[in-house]
Amino acid sequence: MASSTRASKVIAGEKLAALGATNLTTALELFAASNALQQSTSLRSMLSDPSAEVAGKEQVVRQVFGAKFTEQTVGLLIELSKLRWSATRDLPAAMEQLGVRVAAQSANIDQLQAELFAIEQTASSDHELELALSSNRDSQAKRALVSKLFAGKVSEAALALALQAIDSSAYKRFAQVVGQYGVWVAEYAGEFVARVRVARELSNSQLERLESALNGVYGKKLQLNVDVDPTVIGGIHVAVAGEVIDATVLTKISNARLQLS
Repeated sequence: MASSTRASKVIAGEKLAALGATNLTTALELFAASNALQQSTSLRSMLSDPSAEVAGKEQVVRQVFGAKFTEQTVGLLIELSKLRWSATRDLPAAMEQLGVRVAAQSANIDQLQAELFAIEQTASSDHELELALSSNRDSQAKRALVSKLFAGKVSEAALALALQAIDSSAYKRFAQVVGQYGVWVAEYAGEFVARVRVARELSNSQLERLESALNGVYGKKLQLNVDVDPTVIGGIHVAVAGEVIDATVLTKISNARLQLS
Protein backbone atom coordinates (compact mmCIF):
# COMPACT_ATOMS: atom_id res chain seq x y z
CA MET A 1 0.00 0.00 0.00
CA ALA A 2 1.47 3.37 -1.05
CA SER A 3 2.07 6.09 1.54
CA SER A 4 -0.70 8.42 0.32
CA THR A 5 -3.38 5.76 0.67
CA ARG A 6 -1.97 4.58 3.99
CA ALA A 7 -2.16 8.10 5.44
CA SER A 8 -5.61 8.71 3.96
CA LYS A 9 -6.97 5.49 5.48
CA VAL A 10 -5.89 6.68 8.92
CA ILE A 11 -7.64 10.01 8.38
CA ALA A 12 -10.70 8.20 6.99
CA GLY A 13 -10.91 6.18 10.21
CA GLU A 14 -10.75 9.40 12.21
CA LYS A 15 -13.49 10.96 10.09
CA LEU A 16 -15.67 7.92 10.71
CA ALA A 17 -15.05 8.04 14.45
CA ALA A 18 -15.98 11.73 14.47
CA LEU A 19 -19.45 10.91 13.14
CA GLY A 20 -20.45 9.47 16.48
CA ALA A 21 -23.34 7.03 16.37
CA THR A 22 -23.53 4.84 13.26
CA ASN A 23 -25.52 1.73 12.47
CA LEU A 24 -25.84 -1.06 9.94
CA THR A 25 -27.58 1.33 7.52
CA THR A 26 -24.38 3.39 7.43
CA ALA A 27 -22.41 0.26 6.56
CA LEU A 28 -24.83 -0.66 3.77
CA GLU A 29 -24.57 2.85 2.32
CA LEU A 30 -20.78 2.70 2.37
CA PHE A 31 -20.91 -0.66 0.60
CA ALA A 32 -23.31 0.74 -2.02
CA ALA A 33 -21.01 3.72 -2.63
CA SER A 34 -17.97 1.45 -2.90
CA ASN A 35 -19.76 -0.78 -5.41
CA ALA A 36 -20.89 2.22 -7.44
CA LEU A 37 -17.30 3.48 -7.71
CA GLN A 38 -16.00 0.04 -8.58
CA GLN A 39 -18.50 -0.22 -11.41
CA SER A 40 -17.98 3.30 -12.80
CA THR A 41 -14.48 4.22 -13.94
CA SER A 42 -15.47 7.84 -14.57
CA LEU A 43 -17.03 8.29 -11.11
CA ARG A 44 -14.09 6.60 -9.41
CA SER A 45 -11.56 8.70 -11.32
CA MET A 46 -13.37 11.96 -10.67
CA LEU A 47 -13.74 11.48 -6.92
CA SER A 48 -10.16 10.25 -6.44
CA ASP A 49 -8.55 12.89 -8.69
CA PRO A 50 -6.33 15.07 -6.47
CA SER A 51 -6.42 17.90 -9.02
CA ALA A 52 -10.23 18.11 -9.15
CA GLU A 53 -11.88 20.96 -7.26
CA VAL A 54 -13.38 20.06 -3.90
CA ALA A 55 -16.61 21.88 -4.74
CA GLY A 56 -16.97 19.81 -7.89
CA LYS A 57 -16.45 16.57 -5.98
CA GLU A 58 -19.04 17.56 -3.39
CA GLN A 59 -21.53 18.35 -6.12
CA VAL A 60 -20.99 14.95 -7.76
CA VAL A 61 -21.35 13.09 -4.44
CA ARG A 62 -24.61 14.88 -3.69
CA GLN A 63 -25.95 14.31 -7.20
CA VAL A 64 -25.17 10.59 -7.18
CA PHE A 65 -25.85 9.69 -3.54
CA GLY A 66 -27.71 12.60 -1.94
CA ALA A 67 -31.21 11.30 -2.59
CA LYS A 68 -30.38 7.74 -1.53
CA PHE A 69 -28.16 8.05 1.54
CA THR A 70 -28.38 9.77 4.92
CA GLU A 71 -26.73 13.16 5.22
CA GLN A 72 -24.25 11.58 7.65
CA THR A 73 -22.99 9.14 5.02
CA VAL A 74 -23.00 11.73 2.24
CA GLY A 75 -20.87 14.01 4.41
CA LEU A 76 -18.41 11.19 5.06
CA LEU A 77 -18.17 10.38 1.34
CA ILE A 78 -17.39 14.03 0.62
CA GLU A 79 -14.62 13.99 3.21
CA LEU A 80 -13.17 10.80 1.72
CA SER A 81 -13.15 12.35 -1.75
CA LYS A 82 -11.01 15.21 -0.44
CA LEU A 83 -8.22 12.84 0.62
CA ARG A 84 -5.31 11.85 -1.58
CA TRP A 85 -5.32 8.25 -2.87
CA SER A 86 -2.38 6.52 -4.55
CA ALA A 87 -4.66 4.71 -7.02
CA THR A 88 -8.28 5.27 -8.03
CA ARG A 89 -9.28 1.81 -6.75
CA ASP A 90 -8.04 2.70 -3.25
CA LEU A 91 -10.98 5.04 -2.60
CA PRO A 92 -13.76 2.44 -3.05
CA ALA A 93 -11.60 -0.12 -1.22
CA ALA A 94 -11.37 2.27 1.74
CA MET A 95 -15.15 2.77 1.68
CA GLU A 96 -15.63 -0.98 1.80
CA GLN A 97 -13.25 -1.39 4.73
CA LEU A 98 -15.00 1.41 6.62
CA GLY A 99 -18.30 -0.34 5.94
CA VAL A 100 -16.96 -3.53 7.51
CA ARG A 101 -15.81 -1.54 10.53
CA VAL A 102 -19.23 0.06 10.95
CA ALA A 103 -20.91 -3.34 10.65
CA ALA A 104 -18.60 -4.63 13.37
CA GLN A 105 -19.48 -1.69 15.60
CA SER A 106 -23.16 -2.59 15.28
CA ALA A 107 -22.65 -6.22 16.28
CA ASN A 108 -21.29 -8.47 18.98
CA ILE A 109 -17.67 -8.77 17.86
CA ASP A 110 -17.03 -12.31 19.08
CA GLN A 111 -20.27 -13.57 17.56
CA LEU A 112 -19.58 -11.77 14.28
CA GLN A 113 -16.08 -13.22 14.00
CA ALA A 114 -17.39 -16.73 14.61
CA GLU A 115 -20.16 -16.26 12.05
CA LEU A 116 -17.81 -14.92 9.37
CA PHE A 117 -15.49 -17.87 9.87
CA ALA A 118 -18.43 -20.27 9.64
CA ILE A 119 -19.60 -18.63 6.40
CA GLU A 120 -16.08 -18.78 4.98
CA GLN A 121 -15.77 -22.46 5.90
CA THR A 122 -19.17 -23.28 4.42
CA ALA A 123 -18.13 -21.83 1.07
CA SER A 124 -14.53 -23.03 0.95
CA SER A 125 -15.44 -26.61 1.92
CA ASP A 126 -17.98 -26.96 -0.89
CA HIS A 127 -16.37 -26.63 -4.32
CA GLU A 128 -19.64 -26.26 -6.21
CA LEU A 129 -20.94 -23.63 -3.80
CA GLU A 130 -17.70 -21.67 -3.94
CA LEU A 131 -17.78 -21.81 -7.73
CA ALA A 132 -21.39 -20.61 -7.79
CA LEU A 133 -20.69 -17.68 -5.45
CA SER A 134 -17.45 -16.69 -7.17
CA SER A 135 -18.60 -17.01 -10.78
CA ASN A 136 -19.66 -14.22 -13.13
CA ARG A 137 -23.29 -15.30 -12.91
CA ASP A 138 -26.01 -12.76 -12.12
CA SER A 139 -25.27 -10.93 -8.87
CA GLN A 140 -28.91 -11.05 -7.76
CA ALA A 141 -28.96 -14.82 -8.14
CA LYS A 142 -25.84 -15.11 -5.98
CA ARG A 143 -27.30 -12.78 -3.36
CA ALA A 144 -30.46 -14.87 -3.31
CA LEU A 145 -28.37 -17.99 -2.73
CA VAL A 146 -26.46 -16.37 0.14
CA SER A 147 -29.73 -15.24 1.73
CA LYS A 148 -31.20 -18.72 1.39
CA LEU A 149 -28.13 -20.26 3.06
CA PHE A 150 -27.59 -17.82 5.92
CA ALA A 151 -30.65 -15.60 6.54
CA GLY A 152 -32.06 -16.33 9.99
CA LYS A 153 -28.98 -18.37 10.91
CA VAL A 154 -26.51 -15.53 11.43
CA SER A 155 -26.76 -11.96 12.68
CA GLU A 156 -27.89 -9.09 10.44
CA ALA A 157 -24.32 -7.78 10.38
CA ALA A 158 -22.86 -11.13 9.26
CA LEU A 159 -25.51 -11.51 6.56
CA ALA A 160 -24.85 -7.97 5.32
CA LEU A 161 -21.13 -8.73 5.05
CA ALA A 162 -21.79 -12.01 3.25
CA LEU A 163 -24.02 -10.23 0.75
CA GLN A 164 -21.42 -7.51 0.20
CA ALA A 165 -18.79 -10.18 -0.41
CA ILE A 166 -20.75 -11.08 -3.55
CA ASP A 167 -20.13 -7.63 -5.04
CA SER A 168 -16.68 -7.01 -3.59
CA SER A 169 -13.61 -6.66 -5.80
CA ALA A 170 -11.19 -7.41 -2.96
CA TYR A 171 -10.60 -11.00 -4.14
CA LYS A 172 -11.95 -13.28 -6.86
CA ARG A 173 -13.21 -15.95 -4.47
CA PHE A 174 -16.16 -15.39 -2.15
CA ALA A 175 -14.52 -17.25 0.74
CA GLN A 176 -11.39 -15.12 0.46
CA VAL A 177 -13.43 -11.92 0.68
CA VAL A 178 -15.28 -13.14 3.77
CA GLY A 179 -11.94 -14.18 5.28
CA GLN A 180 -10.56 -10.68 4.66
CA TYR A 181 -13.61 -9.19 6.35
CA GLY A 182 -12.79 -11.35 9.35
CA VAL A 183 -9.27 -9.92 9.41
CA TRP A 184 -10.62 -6.35 9.28
CA VAL A 185 -13.08 -7.07 12.10
CA ALA A 186 -10.23 -8.48 14.20
CA GLU A 187 -8.12 -5.39 13.47
CA TYR A 188 -10.97 -3.17 14.60
CA ALA A 189 -11.19 -5.21 17.80
CA GLY A 190 -7.42 -4.82 18.30
CA GLU A 191 -6.72 -8.47 17.56
CA PHE A 192 -4.82 -10.60 15.07
CA VAL A 193 -6.41 -13.56 13.34
CA ALA A 194 -4.59 -16.88 13.78
CA ARG A 195 -5.59 -19.36 11.09
CA VAL A 196 -4.99 -22.83 12.53
CA ARG A 197 -5.03 -26.06 10.52
CA VAL A 198 -5.15 -29.39 12.33
CA ALA A 199 -5.87 -32.97 11.32
CA ARG A 200 -8.57 -33.47 13.94
CA GLU A 201 -10.74 -31.26 16.09
CA LEU A 202 -9.05 -29.80 19.18
CA SER A 203 -10.58 -30.09 22.64
CA ASN A 204 -11.53 -26.98 24.61
CA SER A 205 -8.49 -27.37 26.86
CA GLN A 206 -6.19 -27.72 23.85
CA LEU A 207 -7.69 -24.61 22.29
CA GLU A 208 -7.23 -22.67 25.53
CA ARG A 209 -3.57 -23.72 25.80
CA LEU A 210 -2.93 -22.88 22.15
CA GLU A 211 -4.62 -19.48 22.46
CA SER A 212 -2.66 -18.67 25.62
CA ALA A 213 0.64 -19.68 23.99
CA LEU A 214 0.00 -17.66 20.82
CA ASN A 215 -1.17 -14.63 22.80
CA GLY A 216 2.11 -14.78 24.70
CA VAL A 217 4.19 -15.05 21.52
CA TYR A 218 2.49 -12.11 19.78
CA GLY A 219 1.86 -10.00 22.86
CA LYS A 220 -1.83 -9.46 22.12
CA LYS A 221 -5.14 -11.30 21.96
CA LEU A 222 -5.59 -13.46 18.87
CA GLN A 223 -8.80 -14.62 17.24
CA LEU A 224 -8.35 -18.35 16.52
CA ASN A 225 -9.99 -19.69 13.37
CA VAL A 226 -9.48 -23.45 13.44
CA ASP A 227 -9.83 -25.50 10.26
CA VAL A 228 -9.87 -29.29 10.49
CA ASP A 229 -7.90 -30.40 7.43
CA PRO A 230 -7.37 -34.14 6.81
CA THR A 231 -4.34 -33.33 4.62
CA VAL A 232 -2.49 -32.19 7.74
CA ILE A 233 -0.58 -35.23 8.97
CA GLY A 234 -0.06 -34.72 12.69
CA GLY A 235 1.01 -31.52 14.42
CA ILE A 236 -0.38 -28.09 13.69
CA HIS A 237 -0.11 -25.32 11.10
CA VAL A 238 -0.61 -21.71 12.26
CA ALA A 239 -0.58 -18.54 10.15
CA VAL A 240 -0.67 -15.11 11.82
CA ALA A 241 -0.27 -11.82 9.94
CA GLY A 242 1.71 -13.46 7.16
CA GLU A 243 3.96 -15.43 9.55
CA VAL A 244 3.66 -19.21 9.42
CA ILE A 245 4.38 -21.66 12.23
CA ASP A 246 4.33 -25.12 10.66
CA ALA A 247 4.84 -28.05 13.00
CA THR A 248 3.11 -30.71 10.95
CA VAL A 249 4.67 -34.12 10.37
CA LEU A 250 4.32 -33.66 6.62
CA THR A 251 6.41 -30.50 6.67
CA LYS A 252 9.07 -32.14 8.83
CA ILE A 253 9.28 -35.04 6.36
CA SER A 254 9.52 -32.63 3.43
CA ASN A 255 12.28 -30.66 5.14
CA ALA A 256 14.18 -33.85 5.92
CA ARG A 257 13.97 -34.89 2.27
CA LEU A 258 15.33 -31.55 1.17
CA GLN A 259 18.27 -31.87 3.56
CA LEU A 260 19.06 -35.36 2.24
CA SER A 261 18.78 -34.43 -1.44
